[in-house]
Amino acid sequence: MISRVAESCFWLCRYIERTESCARLVSVNRLIVLDANAADAERWRPVIVVVGEQARFEELIGTSKYHDDDAAQEYLTWSEKNPVSIRNNLYWARENARMIREVISHEMYETLNTWWQWFNGRAAQREYKKDRSEFYDRIRSMCAEFQGISHDTMLHEEPLHFMRLGMALERANQTARLMDVTHHRVAASEKASLESPWQSAQWVSQLKLCAADEPFFKRNRAAPTGSAVVAFLLQDPTFPRSIRHCFERAEEALGNIEIAAERRRPTPSLVAVRSMVDRLRSQNIASVIQSGLHAELTHVVDTTATVCDQLHHDFFDPITEFDLELASRAPEAARGAADGGAPSPASSSQSQSQSGGSQS
Repeated sequence: MISRVAESCFWLCRYIERTESCARLVSVNRLIVLDANAADAERWRPVIVVVGEQARFEELIGTSKYHDDDAAQEYLTWSEKNPVSIRNNLYWARENARMIREVISHEMYETLNTWWQWFNGRAAQREYKKDRSEFYDRIRSMCAEFQGISHDTMLHEEPLHFMRLGMALERANQTARLMDVTHHRVAASEKASLESPWQSAQWVSQLKLCAADEPFFKRNRAAPTGSAVVAFLLQDPTFPRSIRHCFERAEEALGNIEIAAERRRPTPSLVAVRSMVDRLRSQNIASVIQSGLHAELTHVVDTTATVCDQLHHDFFDPITEFDLELASRAPEAARGAADGGAPSPASSSQSQSQSGGSQS
């Protein structure tokens, strides 16, 4: 595959997953702040912090606006200045799909384009003002529709593997961030057992944030506790949004990509993913909670970022043999310059060619 196409496939499903996650986060938090009677500063601040927008929100909206439901929802849904808003995620998903229309199916692009036209039309604005729960449910349904169409209308080859890889890594990242919303609230509460009524209610909300309430209660009949919820969302091998399941699916997709690319040895990105899978399979949940859930979730987020950076070097902007040859010649050129010499015309031409290639 062309690196540019592979990268657009990867980011297309990452943006779709971010759209779905943001819609669910806003929808569920609307109910949480009504039921929990949270302090003004804690109504939307945990959400803004977890999505990484605290500094920008305070600069654009104001430090005293965390209690303002309309301002927070407007920022997370429509703001063009918020890079993780639903609007911007949909925009960039469509842009990536537009650049690879010859790779994805016709139904995929038409579905995404129809969403975009609806979202920017009056119908979406009317529904947002009339029934926000229905509005966010529609966004989530659209994302599920797109994922289903992609699975059923594309060849299960490299382009789809890159899409599944992007979806799996983004989903693991979002689950970790959504779990941190509850951690933030529980950690800010009075020190009490994890089984206190208030904290039990927070863990139920956590399950809803990850669309895990129904699967969890099918697996666990007892009242939810912190350790049970954390174990389910971190380690359950069959729940599609658990962090372990996501990394295992990422490992599978990346393995298929490397087989298709005829790699002789595992890439650093695959090694990093496998290391995370081994860690999740062997973890003791009691130790994770005792040592600090926030630290473990931060590790997941940081690992995901590291894997994505490594994927850029391994597949999207790989170092070629020509790059290595130029790097090996650099010390000789430096010595020649130090001796008063000048690089040969051929060396100068190759450097210019490589520079142009990097820019493109």
